Amino acid sequence: MASSENPMAYLLEYGLRRVETERPELANDSRYLELKEQLLRDAEGHFREIQATYATILKTQCHCGGQLEPVDHEFGKSGGTIYDSVIAKCKSCSEAQAFQFPKEGFISEARSAMALRDYLQGTYGIDYAGAVRSDLQSRAVKH
Repeated sequence: MASSENPMAYLLEYGLRRVETERPELANDSRYLELKEQLLRDAEGHFREIQATYATILKTQCHCGGQLEPVDHEFGKSGGTIYDSVIAKCKSCSEAQAFQFPKEGFISEARSAMALRDYLQGTYGIDYAGAVRSDLQSRAVKH
């Protein structure tokens, strides 16, 4: 399901393949497979939301008529709503503008990730997040 075009889903799937290699019995666990598929679907939806956010910013012109380009991106919360906050900078005049877009996909992906993490921890004693983090950190040190 994940592709190189969706780096979030790719990293999730990479980490899950690592866990599945170490614990082959997961291939026969229908609850695990269900949680995994839900997480990958939610990651795909979240990625589409981010792409739409960036496309909107790229279509928006600066007050000077120049092209805006996203330069910073973070999530925040205001009044119970999760926002994707993006700072865009004009290629012509260098003025920065802030944009906020409500993001349901972030919430769905986070819930799915936590459900899978809790299931793996409770059922198999697997610290999925810790295993992936240590693997990525060791790869970063090698390169």
